[in-house]
Amino acid sequence: MTTIARLPLLLALVIGAALFAFDGSAQTLHATKLTSISPAHCIATLERNLAADPLRCPSALREAIVEARAMCRQAGGTLIGAAEGNVWAIDVNGDGRNELVFSLADNVSCTGAPTLFTCGSLRCPKDLYELRDAAWKTIGSVSAETPEQLTLGSLGADSHRSLVVCSPNRCAERRTYEWQGTSYELARASP
Repeated sequence: MTTIARLPLLLALVIGAALFAFDGSAQTLHATKLTSISPAHCIATLERNLAADPLRCPSALREAIVEARAMCRQAGGTLIGAAEGNVWAIDVNGDGRNELVFSLADNVSCTGAPTLFTCGSLRCPKDLYELRDAAWKTIGSVSAETPEQLTLGSLGADSHRSLVVCSPNRCAERRTYEWQGTSYELARASP
C-alpha cells in the first residue's frame, strides 16, 4: 500500500482517536493539578463580600475557606491564602465531572495560630469532594503528595473506581481506597 493510499486510513485513525478522547469515554488515569486556583483570591472576595471567579475559587474550596476563616478568627488570627493553590481534579465516577482533592494546610495559613492547619511532621491527608445534589460533599480522604501519585483503579459499585496511591519512590508503598457506597475507605496498604 502506498503512502497516498494509506492517508485516508491514517486520517480515520486520528479522527477516531480524537473522538474517543473527547467523548467522555476516555478517563484521565491520575489526578491533575488545577493551575488557575488561588486561595488568596477566595479570601479577598470573601473579605470584600464579592462573588468569586469559579475558575480561581471553586465553590468546594470557597466553602472550606469560609470554615477555616471562622476557625482562624476564633483562634485570634487572620487567614492568609496561598497565591497559587494546590487543588487537584480527578473524575472518580466517570460522569464527566471532576471531583476535587485538596487539604487546607496546602492552601491557607493562620497568622496568630500558625499550627492551626498543619499536621506536624506528617503530611496532611487531602479531602476528596464530590458534587452531589448541587452541593460539594466530602467523600473520603487520601494521603498523596503529588497528583501523579493518585490514580484510578478498578471499577466498583455505582461507577466509582477504586483509588490507588503510590509512594514517590517508585511505588514502594501502595494504598488502595475502595468505594463503600457513600465514601472511600482505605482497603489495603502494601509495603
